[in-house]
Amino acid sequence: MTIDRGAPARGYRGGAAVECAGGAGPERVAGADPALRLDLTYAAFCETHEPAWHALALTRIGNQADAVLVVETVKADLARCWPQVLRFEEPAAYAWRLANRHVSDWVAAEEPVAVEAVTFAAVIGAFKQVANGLLHSEADEVRLYAAILELPDRQRDVVILRYLLGLHVKVIAAYLGRPVATVHSNLRHARERLARRLGVGELPDRGGEL
Repeated sequence: MTIDRGAPARGYRGGAAVECAGGAGPERVAGADPALRLDLTYAAFCETHEPAWHALALTRIGNQADAVLVVETVKADLARCWPQVLRFEEPAAYAWRLANRHVSDWVAAEEPVAVEAVTFAAVIGAFKQVANGLLHSEADEVRLYAAILELPDRQRDVVILRYLLGLHVKVIAAYLGRPVATVHSNLRHARERLARRLGVGELPDRGGEL
């Protein structure tokens, strides 16, 4: 990982679209009241969950413009299959998996990740509550950011949702379709990994695991 202090956004070329069986997205269905309800439901769903998709994309991609492009691709995939998405028991968890897949496709094509300076500052600023007093230099901050990117997917997911967005663990559990106990475990193991990378004994959750 490097800090990019001025290069332009590279542009997202797009990953594999989600597979779904037929059906128009909400933006292509017009006229009937049920279609209008689908459209409104889709818009509300995106408004609620887009901040989380964006936080995921921004943290892993490191570039604001490219993160926005990836999120727009996620939304387009959801729109194309929206009636089918609503049949899932947990649409939010499905959408998160879709976002993760698009972000992973982007990262795989763009290694090594170059994080723009403004994004680096924003992400590190959000994580300072958990690393309070442990970041003494930019080198420490780079190590923390790199360690976050290297976390296993499940741990990185909960770390981003917890520390970048400040979500309650019960909300995270519902969001990801995991038991609350699993989210607590993911957070604990993530903090242990980050602490080892920073060379400290413990990295407490100063916000509390509520």
